[in-house]
Amino acid sequence: MVRQAHHKMKTEILQKDAPVLRKTAKSVPVKEIGSKKIQNILSRMKEALYTEEDGVAIAAPQIGESLRIFVVKGDVLTFIRNKNGKLETQELSEKKVPEDMIFINPEITKTSKKKKDMEEGCLSVRWLYGYVKRSEKVTIRSYDENGKLKERGASGLLAQIFQHETDHLNGILFIDTATNVRDMPPEHPQTKVKPATSKLKFVFFGASTFSRYVLEELESAGFSPALKITSAREPLPVEKLRELKADVFIVASFGKILPKEIIDLPKYKTLNVHPSLLPKLRGATPIQNTILGLGEPGVTIMKLDEKIDHGPILAQIPIPISPWPDHYRTVEEKLGRAGGQLLGPILSKWVTGKIEKKIQNDLEASYTKEVKKEDGLLELDGPAEVNWRKVLAYSNWPGAYIIFKNKFGKEVRVVIKDAEIRDGKFRPTRIVPAGKKEMSWEDFLRGN
Repeated sequence: MVRQAHHKMKTEILQKDAPVLRKTAKSVPVKEIGSKKIQNILSRMKEALYTEEDGVAIAAPQIGESLRIFVVKGDVLTFIRNKNGKLETQELSEKKVPEDMIFINPEITKTSKKKKDMEEGCLSVRWLYGYVKRSEKVTIRSYDENGKLKERGASGLLAQIFQHETDHLNGILFIDTATNVRDMPPEHPQTKVKPATSKLKFVFFGASTFSRYVLEELESAGFSPALKITSAREPLPVEKLRELKADVFIVASFGKILPKEIIDLPKYKTLNVHPSLLPKLRGATPIQNTILGLGEPGVTIMKLDEKIDHGPILAQIPIPISPWPDHYRTVEEKLGRAGGQLLGPILSKWVTGKIEKKIQNDLEASYTKEVKKEDGLLELDGPAEVNWRKVLAYSNWPGAYIIFKNKFGKEVRVVIKDAEIRDGKFRPTRIVPAGKKEMSWEDFLRGN
């Protein structure tokens, strides 16, 4: 009798609809950590992880085992950020690559108060990506594969991984709380740009943090500008722009209205990334006004003309942001990155004539004004919702503030860094009195 060859079955990574991914995983009895069963599970987890080139970590439920275990690739410790803020792996010899890290019965014991929106994907939620608010630093306690109890701190990417994988063990997927979730399969223009469009010669005009986020996302999609103009105060290099013979100009929060002769200079004219759902909130301060409640958060790609945010729309999308509203810098980053991600594929379609323009309805247009320093002044007994939104909208500049008369009758300017609405009333939480360091509102009141 001829025996059939036995082929080892490939360990499958379960996808988001698998019931086991929604269960709270069980702890592993410490005495069983060294058992063949657990060691076999660890081997299968590593095997599954290493079949995915972009994977950095995996939790046991992702291979169908409802146990509190996750594995992190050792080379994560070699990751560095390049000049664009993107992660790259350092070139190391095989001997220097750290070993994979095993975490059994992990418990996050400390988290930093400071949090940041971090971009995430997941091997069990292919090919969705989004932003999740994570603590920048954490401390984790767990057993290793030998049953030894260890504790270590982490920051940046490793801290993010610890939180993501711990969520897996609690039946949570990143898409449960992520914002700006988008589908980016391998053949998506943002992950695999066609050579013809990635080699576009373009000039980028942008003079703000919003602009930087737009450009970072463009560059990560394979689009690199031939020239960057980042100051609206200096005269435009008109002759240089003519000589460059660019295919297209891209404008994102530049802070200066370009003359028609510049707008029409490139072959495919000039496109603009605007952080609102046009025709609503045209002008210089759409983000602040969106936070103030005058519009829905979103971004628009439009063909620029000589009027303010008036040209035809090529694409626009609302951007869900949670919690909402949020501080200016947070909203600015989310809208900037969303704008850059939207622009990549739109740019490709635009230069190949595969996109239709939509004329804006001027009857529906609204306009924003420049923010002035006095706009940040609040009255503590004013409308709670209005005050709270001003704190968030003006958190970058000019800062929301009150004029407080202390027990000595002296007026003190107090900048409100954060606030809340409690029992229907506006209440500052973190403040900075003139000439002093940041403190809680309670501490300030005790001394004044």
